[in-house]
Amino acid sequence: MTDTSQLDPMIGRTLVDRYRIDASVARGGMARVYRARDVRLERDVAIKVLSHPYADDPAFVERFLAEARAAASLSHPSLVHVYDSGSDEEAHFIVMELLDRHRSLREAVDQEGPIARDEVLRIGRELLAGLRVVHARGLVHCDVKSGNVMLGPGPAKLIDFGIARPPHEALEGDTSIGSLQFMSPEQLHGEALTPGSDLFSLGVVLYEALTGRMPYAGRTPEEVSAAHVAATVRPPSSLVEGVPGRLDDAILQALRREPVSRFHSAEAMARALDEADVVVASPRDVDETRVIAVQNRPPSDRAPARRGYVPPPAPEPAAVATRAPARRPARPRASSGDGILRVFGTLLILGAVALVVALVIVPILDLGGGGETSPQASFSTQPTASARPGSVLVPETVGLPTADAIALATEAGLNWRVECAEDPSQSEGIIGQEPPEGTSVAPGSRFTMFSARFSDCR
Repeated sequence: MTDTSQLDPMIGRTLVDRYRIDASVARGGMARVYRARDVRLERDVAIKVLSHPYADDPAFVERFLAEARAAASLSHPSLVHVYDSGSDEEAHFIVMELLDRHRSLREAVDQEGPIARDEVLRIGRELLAGLRVVHARGLVHCDVKSGNVMLGPGPAKLIDFGIARPPHEALEGDTSIGSLQFMSPEQLHGEALTPGSDLFSLGVVLYEALTGRMPYAGRTPEEVSAAHVAATVRPPSSLVEGVPGRLDDAILQALRREPVSRFHSAEAMARALDEADVVVASPRDVDETRVIAVQNRPPSDRAPARRGYVPPPAPEPAAVATRAPARRPARPRASSGDGILRVFGTLLILGAVALVVALVIVPILDLGGGGETSPQASFSTQPTASARPGSVLVPETVGLPTADAIALATEAGLNWRVECAEDPSQSEGIIGQEPPEGTSVAPGSRFTMFSARFSDCR
């Protein structure tokens, strides 16, 4: 039997007189992960130890430990819990929650092939919930990949916060840290990162989970960068069955080369996945109302070609024996003098009505006017609604560009949101709203606008 301690001198060692290392769990490019025992609290933990040559770089070690401490301040069911960090001579380590009943998403795909669509949607939403906490803390994870997504009891968990850093901070020098095929274009080129960089990497994770393949192929940075520029990603639905169009759209939007073209936040991407899930529950191809081109059928000898709805022929009336109506005695024809009197009487009545309108009705209508009425106001078909005290009126946003509609809702003091309601048959912008225009609501009330484009999801 091979002595594992001879292969890895860390096994059997106790760090800072507290963490006894029992077995190797995984080995990566920058660190090794061990199963260990916290002898003080009597619990099993995972310990990540920085590998050489990174452990010999004081600046890298400081960053590794400082950001481990920042990760320890995060708490969410979809984030692995970081308990402690420190150094013991040349060993620099992070102590984390032990996920001994979990396996990585990469292992699941390698062993079983692509993951079911509903499971991918669940994993995506859970990871986005964790990323919202990371981004709210002012960090970018920088290494979202299928090997760092753990599946097991409870929600999917995102691990490995050793290289997280503040957003918009570019790497020093000419190196970039991450997993090549999961890197965003800006990370691959060592540029400043944003939360959108993590969303790009998550898009790669979801694409791989759905299809079993990577969206951007390449074994070298140059090859992957060229694939980013080419932007020839095949929609997941073209590779596997049962993927709705909106799930295609959500993943492909996350994979866009330019950060500004991706989702604005993890929350926006989560709403896009929610919309895709709704479409899964009610397939668009089956029962969604759509505008389609009429397919003219070639005329046949049996029936002429028709367009649209043609009502059935009315039934023939049943033959019923009828009796001739009794003849009424003819009225005596009025004389010409009687006709003149009736015309004169009608004119007198009309004149009286006009006099009442002019002297009574019009003054009553003008009492609250306070001035002349414009022609436009006189013939307007829109009711002139007014807000109740302490309330605001909902503006009309339908037909406006999304940015203008948001500005209008913000000016009205409403708690607005934009829902994805993609409809390629309609022009870009807002195609619906709730509540309707003119509704009197309290300031800060919920106001939902429905956009015709998936990219407006906010």
